[in-house]
Amino acid sequence: MQKWPGNKDYSEPIEIPIEDVLDLHTFLPKEIPGLLEDYLTACRQAKIYSVRIIHGKGKGFQKNRVRGLLAKLPMVASFSDAPIGAGGWGATIVKLKRESDALSREWSGFLKQVAKGARSMGMHLDQSQITQFALHAKELREWNRFANLTAITELEEMAEKLFLDTLPMEPLIPRDSQVLDIGPGGGFPGIPLKVLRPDLHMNLIEASRKKTHFLKHVIRTLGLKDIEARHIRAEELAKNAQARTTPYSVIVSKAASKLKKFLDQALPLLRIPGMIIAMKGSSIEPELESVKDRIKAEDLTVDTKTYRLPCLGIKRTLIVLGKAR
Repeated sequence: MQKWPGNKDYSEPIEIPIEDVLDLHTFLPKEIPGLLEDYLTACRQAKIYSVRIIHGKGKGFQKNRVRGLLAKLPMVASFSDAPIGAGGWGATIVKLKRESDALSREWSGFLKQVAKGARSMGMHLDQSQITQFALHAKELREWNRFANLTAITELEEMAEKLFLDTLPMEPLIPRDSQVLDIGPGGGFPGIPLKVLRPDLHMNLIEASRKKTHFLKHVIRTLGLKDIEARHIRAEELAKNAQARTTPYSVIVSKAASKLKKFLDQALPLLRIPGMIIAMKGSSIEPELESVKDRIKAEDLTVDTKTYRLPCLGIKRTLIVLGKAR
């Protein structure tokens, strides 16, 4: 949680204490939307479930704006005028959802399916990881109403096609890798990978501004560290001087783009030695054939890993391309 003074040359952030009162008078209007979400998320993490927001009386513009923002935040259970002695019309009392309220009974099936599916795929997930998957899925469904993040909205399909589909990739990635996820959309595979592997240094880049906002929201909601979401295209990142000094040892993607396009995006950003992992369906031969000359020219090794989603039985393939020199 940081506030930056108006001086553009000032680079030292100011920590905002997480407590049960937030006074908006010292913030610029453009800072308030992001501040509210960050602050209330941090309050829930600190187990503060009632927050007084001071917005002032004025003509009611700030109050209406704040309440409009609160109505869109999924962690907010309710809000109302503060008592007279606590600010009255110039303040709003916000009640936040407790962690136990975040997942309703309908999610019990999702939790069980993920746990059982993981076991059948040879992996054990602890309860906190499964809960984080469910919270990610819940936020995805809620945001999907206005952000068009995914066509997969049924819980059974979400558990299989989004979360369990990520599991076979995890053992392939070396410890402490610098990982880049190109075009994660609703967060896949990067965010589930980070939940599974806290040691990974995860970077998500997304061309859609709406999707980037969602990624940042989920990262905050799950309390993940050492993970960043940026609104930038891979081609722009490759032109950035910083990208050339800190390349990525593993680059992944679940996007529907062709393998040729993915290689064009990933190779300029890949550290040597390094690997590129593309998540694909059952038919991969045509795509591999289309890039065979590129694979030879770049001296890439090719490996594949096939698996089936445990309940739906859908065949999936990971194409693993290695570059040693």
